[in-house]
Amino acid sequence: MADRHPQRRGPPWGPRRLRDGVGRLSRRARSARGVGASAALHSTAAHRSGSAVARPTSAADHRSAVAPVRTCVGCRNRAVADGLLRVVAVDGVLTPDLRRRLPGRGAWLHLAPECLDRAERRSAFPRALRVPGPLDTAPVRAHIRAVSMDGARETPGSGTPGSKVDPS
Repeated sequence: MADRHPQRRGPPWGPRRLRDGVGRLSRRARSARGVGASAALHSTAAHRSGSAVARPTSAADHRSAVAPVRTCVGCRNRAVADGLLRVVAVDGVLTPDLRRRLPGRGAWLHLAPECLDRAERRSAFPRALRVPGPLDTAPVRAHIRAVSMDGARETPGSGTPGSKVDPS
């Protein structure tokens, strides 16, 4: 094959040898040629002097580094883990893990009944949790219903006349 391909000069598992100026260069040779000069631009001294090249960062990089992102098993949309409910299988029953500390494999779900219905319809829980057979989702459904009822309730103090801010 070496005779058919001009750049392949030996076996792929062997070390590359320096032939006709082709091969790996030493660190000094690379710096003399200008190859690898980008490492000097990212040094501490370059940052202090202001000659370092600044890499643009996006808000998404910082957001993903701060909060973990999980995928809802119902709608398959990614969201920050704070907005999702972790559920685990305990003795064939799907249990909401409110503190996110229960042992075992967990699945993540939006606090929406539609996502729970869709996950049940697609049999996503046994597959995500890697357990055989169907799971009882009654505790999770009750938790989602309780959370949605709490959100639909009026906030305390909103009906009292003195709680509004006077615009004047």
